[in-house]
Amino acid sequence: MKNYDKKFFKINREPLIEDFFVNKKGKTEQLMGKKHKEVTTFTQQMLADADRRQHMIGKVVKCSYCGEVFVAKGTRKYCYGDECRNAEKRYRQSIVDGLAAKIKKGLYANYKILNELQPESGESRIDYDKVLKKGFDQNAFYGTYINSIGEIWHIVGEYYFTFSHKDEMRFLHIYKK
Repeated sequence: MKNYDKKFFKINREPLIEDFFVNKKGKTEQLMGKKHKEVTTFTQQMLADADRRQHMIGKVVKCSYCGEVFVAKGTRKYCYGDECRNAEKRYRQSIVDGLAAKIKKGLYANYKILNELQPESGESRIDYDKVLKKGFDQNAFYGTYINSIGEIWHIVGEYYFTFSHKDEMRFLHIYKK
């Protein structure tokens, strides 16, 4: 514990409102006189020192990437140095890149199939099972269009496609501008 200077306690200050109270007779009296001032000042000094020590030492934290325990200042989540932070960033980015590649691959595959089935502008209706065998992915599109009769058409490039049912047969309708 820090040794406090005696001169620290001899600081003269104006009495604060909290240094006084009203007694039963309605007179205002000062609380404990100089002792109260010394105790208040000592307490404030102890709190300030504790706060400074916390900032100097920091807090014990577990690294979000490798799990190593270290002492951190502020809101640090990773070990000191850039290895864990960069590795975590690369991992998160690889997940995003993988999803983007999968979506791009599905869009390109659908575009190739639609181009093979409907190379010229116009409209056609094709058996859905035949299209599935070629590798068509019904969830790989990047836009939708609702026509005047309420049909939902999905967009891939310059192609629009939708699904219909007749009896127990499913069909893929393709329209190219």
